[in-house]
Amino acid sequence: MKPPLMPDPYPRGPPPGPLPRSPAGPSPEVPPPEGGSTDPHRRGRRPVLLIVGLALFAIATGLFFLGRQADQAQQQEAVRLQPAAAIAPDPFTPSVAGPVPALRAVPPPPAPSPESGKVRVAGHYGSEPGLFGGTVKASTCDARRLANLLLRDPHKSQAWAGTLGLTTADLRPYLTGLTPAVVIVDTRVTGHHYREGRARPHQAVLQAGTAVLLDRYGVPRVRCATGDPLRPPAAVTKKVVYTGRSWRGFQAGGTVRVLPAHQPLDALVLTDVVTGERFIRPVGGTGATDRNVAGTPVSSGPLGTVAAVPVAAVGHTVTGLPLSVLAGKAWRAAEAPWTCCGNGRPEREESS
Repeated sequence: MKPPLMPDPYPRGPPPGPLPRSPAGPSPEVPPPEGGSTDPHRRGRRPVLLIVGLALFAIATGLFFLGRQADQAQQQEAVRLQPAAAIAPDPFTPSVAGPVPALRAVPPPPAPSPESGKVRVAGHYGSEPGLFGGTVKASTCDARRLANLLLRDPHKSQAWAGTLGLTTADLRPYLTGLTPAVVIVDTRVTGHHYREGRARPHQAVLQAGTAVLLDRYGVPRVRCATGDPLRPPAAVTKKVVYTGRSWRGFQAGGTVRVLPAHQPLDALVLTDVVTGERFIRPVGGTGATDRNVAGTPVSSGPLGTVAAVPVAAVGHTVTGLPLSVLAGKAWRAAEAPWTCCGNGRPEREESS
């Protein structure tokens, strides 16, 4: 006889017999928790999507404003304001400027040349009086020292010379042939600074009183405080934005640009920044060969400037100026034996 079968302690498969039926109708669902889905992953994605959306909005806004700034920058032209003795960033050399007396009242420049009517900045030929000044018998810039400083550095001298279409071999004779002077009107130029072995151009305004070197066409070629080469200003068709430190009396509409004279000059007419009188300086001269407008030599003394010219050639007012002119003689202002005044000139001379 077979022993009775014991029940399997680990049943496999469905239990014997018919399966129980589910109740009719949809199966009951667990109500979702208040606030949304029961899926924890979906709940965590919402703040992430919000953050991403805000970030994209911020990026789009930033790109919009950057684009506007770029458009505005393309529509603007930066012009540096350079005070007379200021050392600008990245100069070519240390200053080679001499002492420049404080500017007194000087005659205004002549009316703009007809050719300059199409530009905003008034244009004047370098041969016209009233643009440049100086001190009689004194130089305001050391061209020889500038040549020595530049030629010590082959890369710098090559970069400097290249701005004016020169070679380094031309540099010394070119510089020593320039004429020291002072701009007496705020003047627009193209300046250059030295950075990373290259001469980099920039538009600039030189303040009245800036020491410069002029070429034989009356065009500024060197800013003596920094040794920077200068060229005529570029035509500006965009809105001008002035950068740098301004000075008292600066007016954008009061600047000038210098046009080359029609032919090379033998001499330049300068205004004495102390007396306001005009004198002549030969091109390349450093003061020793200065002469007055009548053509005779000029000398200077402790009491001012004196000149020896005939009375008939005198066309300047004497009153209030340290200048005395008598027939064939030069006197110190305090010693001049004349009686005043008919229209500010001596009426008669007395023998000494």
